[in-house]
Parts: sequence; C-alpha cells; structure tokens
Amino acid sequence: MDSSFKVEDVYKSITLLYPPFLVLLVLTPILVGFIIDHELSDGFAVLVNLMWMLLITIPYCIFQRKIIYQIGVCIYFIIGLIEIGHWIIMKGPLTIKSLLVIGNTNYEEALSFLSLKSSWALLLLVLYTVLFIFAFRTAPKKIKVKNTLVHIGAIVVVFALMVFGLKNTLPKYRFLPQMVRISYAFLVDLSDFKKAIERNILLTVDAKLHQNGNQQQVFVLILGESCSRNHMSLYGWNRKTNPRLGDRNDIIIYTDVISGYNYTMESIPSILSQSNLDNTLSVDQSIDIIDVFHSAGFETFWISNQAQFGALDNIISSIAMKTDHPIFVNNVVNSSPEALFSRAHDGKLLEPFNSALRKNDNNKLIVLHLMGSHNTYNKRYPSSFEHFKGKDSRKERLIAEYDNSILYNDFVVDSVLVMLDEYTYSNKNRVASAIYVSDHGENVFDEKNGIGHEFSKEMPRVIVEVPFITWLSSGYMEMNKSKVMTIIENKDKPYVTDDLFHSMIDINNIKTPLLDETKSVFNKKFNHKRQRILVDGKDYDRK
Repeated sequence: MDSSFKVEDVYKSITLLYPPFLVLLVLTPILVGFIIDHELSDGFAVLVNLMWMLLITIPYCIFQRKIIYQIGVCIYFIIGLIEIGHWIIMKGPLTIKSLLVIGNTNYEEALSFLSLKSSWALLLLVLYTVLFIFAFRTAPKKIKVKNTLVHIGAIVVVFALMVFGLKNTLPKYRFLPQMVRISYAFLVDLSDFKKAIERNILLTVDAKLHQNGNQQQVFVLILGESCSRNHMSLYGWNRKTNPRLGDRNDIIIYTDVISGYNYTMESIPSILSQSNLDNTLSVDQSIDIIDVFHSAGFETFWISNQAQFGALDNIISSIAMKTDHPIFVNNVVNSSPEALFSRAHDGKLLEPFNSALRKNDNNKLIVLHLMGSHNTYNKRYPSSFEHFKGKDSRKERLIAEYDNSILYNDFVVDSVLVMLDEYTYSNKNRVASAIYVSDHGENVFDEKNGIGHEFSKEMPRVIVEVPFITWLSSGYMEMNKSKVMTIIENKDKPYVTDDLFHSMIDINNIKTPLLDETKSVFNKKFNHKRQRILVDGKDYDRK
C-alpha cells in the first residue's frame, strides 16, 4: 500500500512537471516537421524542448500560481503556431532568413503570399489552437509540495546528467530551442553580418578585359567543401568515386595543390582576395576577385548552398553580397555549425546556375559555393548515391559515407561542366573557363586515425591536400594557344590556393597592376619554388 502510494506520488509529480496537454502543445510542431520532411527535422529537439519546459513548470510547482503556467502555455502556443505555419507553407524549419522576410513584408504582401501558398494543411493551425485552449484551461492540480520537491530534484538531476554527458559531443547551440537559436542569430549574427558588409564594400580598380573581337567570356569558379583528393579515384583512390570526371578528356588535373588553411572562413577569403599566408593584409583591407571582375566589366553571380549568416559565414557572405546577383539556396540552416546536422544537396545549385549562364550575353563571373563533403557526410547526398557500404564499425561506415559524398560531388561538378560545354558549343563567340577547387581537405582516418579537418599539434597533410581541376572550352583553347600550353605544363608544379586570386585574373586575360604573374599557376613566370609554410608554421614539403 505504501509502495503504491509512492508510485502514484511520483506519477503526480511527473504530470505536474510535464502536463499532458502542454507536452502535446510543445511537441506538435516537431511532429508536424517529421511528417512533412523527416530529413529536415531534428529529433534531438524533443529532448531539448522537454528540458526547457522545466523553466516554466518548476516555478509553477514551487509557487502553485496558475498564472505562471498559463503564461508558459501562451509562449509555447505562439512559437508553435509560427513553426507549424512555416513547415506547412515553406516545407522546412524556421530560419533567420524567414525572420528577415517577415520583417520586410507588409500586410498586403503577407495576405497575397498566404493566399498563394494556402492549403488544407493550414487547418492544422485550427486544431493546434483547440489544443492550446485545452492546455490553457487545464492547469495541473496542486499536490503536496514536500513530495513534489523531491521528485522535481530527481528529474532535474537526470536532465543535468544527460546534458553533461552530451555537452562534449554536441555544439552548445543544440541545447537551445529552434526559436531561441534563430532569435539569437537574428539579433547577433545579423548585426555582425551587416558590419562585415559595411567594411567590405565594392571597389572600382584598374582592370580591363583583353579579348579578341566581340566574344562573350564566362568564368566559373566552383568552390568545393571538405573535399580531399585522397578520396578521389581521379587521384588514385581505390574506390571509383569519380566515374564522370574520370571519363572526361577535357579537364586538366593539377596534382600538387594544397590549401593554405584548414578552415573555410580562412581559406575561401584567401582564395578570393590578395590576402594570403605570406602577407599581412586582412580580407577587408584587400582587393578581392569581385572588385576586379566587376571593374573589368563582368556581370557577377554568387550561387551558394552554404549558410549565409553566422560567425563562420559573415566574411565570405560579405564578399558574396558584393556580386550583382547573390543567391543562397540553402534555406534550412542559420549557420555553419547548424549545417552539420542538416540535409543539403548541391544539386539545388544546378538550376540557378543554368539560369545565370543563359541570362544574357554579358561577360560573366559565376561562383558556385558547394556544401560538398561537409560533415555530417550522409547528409550531403541523396539516397540514390548511397553506393558504397561500410562494415559494422563506425570507422568503415564513415569512410563509406564520405566516399558517397565524393561520388555525388563528382556528379555535381560534372553537371556544371556539361552545362558549360553545351552553352559554349551552341555559339562559337562564347568562350569559357572553369576551376574546381576545394576550400580544404578532410582527414577520414587517413592519418593518425583522425576524422575531420581540425588539429592540435601537428597538422595532418591530408587536411590541406585538395583537388584542383581546370576546364577550358574549345573556343578558349583556340584563342589562347600559348596560355593553354602553359596551363598544361604547370599542372604538376606545387601550388597553394591562397594565390588563386592572381591565377583567376590571369586565366581570364584581365590586365591589371594587381596581377602578380609569379603567383599565377597559369603563367610562364609562375614561381613554383615558393616555400609552402602553412598555418601550423611548418613547411608542408618537408613534413
């Protein structure tokens, strides 16, 4: 009898901390997300929301004031209403970009958009409102505080142990509810993003395109992500991860190219600007490739599958926003850390790329920023590209998933080159060139049994060993025979991607005093004897 009473007492305490109607109100948006698109949903959010509910229910348990409970219900209802509505209309989770759109939309625009996107699924909002009414009216009944406090303490201890156990394996932001994360990004990251843009304004420089006749010139820079050439069959990997690029006979494969840095936020700005390992120029003090191409009369495009906002993204996005047409197709993440757990397939870049290519007959610079092989690896490719299978061990599984991401990356890069080939083939006045290079490599148990691209003492070589591929249209090769010979002759010479600023100017025949020919791998004057001392302070070639 005494034991039965204790069980009943524990049950009452739990229902006081987790009232059924409130729990249902809190978890319904997550359930709706899983139904609409489980791959974009976050199952961990269930634990997070249950944990944060205690901030409302514990004070209610202690002070036994109904108003505390009702305020909590109202807060969760407003948040849930917004999240469910966003899932139904946009087919994805709420993001900072959504808040930006809402903040810049007037009443008439909102009504027009809702009428366009309305569906029977919006009736869920009515049912959710009914649930809110039930939750609001049915506050948990009061019970003895003496027993309640003991059980509250036990539940808090359990949650504390769970949080402590996970804190070293998950980013801190993962312990915040979606709305809190977005609000924080909106208030902090957006402010930093605007400051980065203000510092990095579009400049007019002395640059002029040298071309024969009235050709249209197109240059495409494909920026890969976390792609190690050591897992590409194009470079000798034992799995056929490059079936498409491997069958091409119109690409030039550079064999000894490394990134100067092991992080995107450092490597991409150095690729795009004068800033590199050997000088002290910061990115906002440097001329970048957008300045040069714009001044030379190119229409500029930036098409990205990466996050637009966040501490790791602001510098790169500030460069992207200088282009005539900045396009960010990844609308489900708010920052690079969040991208770790979100699905993002680079195939989404192909349609906007094709549109940019065929928009008009202007000279064009088109930058494609891929998500590539950014971890989590199995989020980077559709199920149809799950070709390689790992064994039972975590190590073999991760290697297989990484190789699948390389396989899908092969499809994406090849598709871009196919579109370029078709575009130039249909009109002989169109000449084009393209470069594919990754921001940095990745250690997938290749050295020291490590995973990722971080290091503590000595930097593994594999995290800077990147693919570098050049493609030239037939028209380009016909009109630049001498340069093409040099491009091919230099394909095995050592090179660091922080000098790509000069190489991109050179391959496009842009005349500017900013070009240092000794830093262009496409030039006869290229200095291949540069000492390649990287961010760890050590000479790569002597490791």
